[in-house]
Amino acid sequence: MTYPPPYDPPSNDPLRKRDPSGDDQGVSGPPPADPGYTPQPDFQATNFDYGQQQYGQQPGYQQPGYQQPGFPGAYGAPVSETNSNAIIALVCGIGAFVICGLGAIPAIIFGNRAIAEIDASGGRQDGRGMAQAGKIIGWVAVAMWVIGIVLFALIFIAAAASSST
Repeated sequence: MTYPPPYDPPSNDPLRKRDPSGDDQGVSGPPPADPGYTPQPDFQATNFDYGQQQYGQQPGYQQPGYQQPGFPGAYGAPVSETNSNAIIALVCGIGAFVICGLGAIPAIIFGNRAIAEIDASGGRQDGRGMAQAGKIIGWVAVAMWVIGIVLFALIFIAAAASSST
């Protein structure tokens, strides 16, 4: 079985590999330089003084430093965290509609507790809106339960009165 001869690219192919022995069919030396590029002499960095003071040279001037420990917020303001009772109040309030009103009373209790803790924290805690929303939703769920119980009682009384006559 005979194989075809290996591929030999034409001599004017720019991607043709050069022969490491130096015989490159008349081409020797490095490739020609780009005609638009002229090498510049080595640039020497110079300290140009335009009459401006450098940092730390003015009397009484201090460079701005990092924030002081204990104030992790931007511009030195303390970071406030959300009160966990406020989150619990909101979750229980929403859950009151999902699990037939069982979360209504805890939503009211945790909402009141969260609001008291937020007021006593002096701005270190937030979440007052969530606590109020949880408390309001809890009261709405309680009101719906009361209305439902009253309607059920009225229907039961009406049904008992109509069947006895």
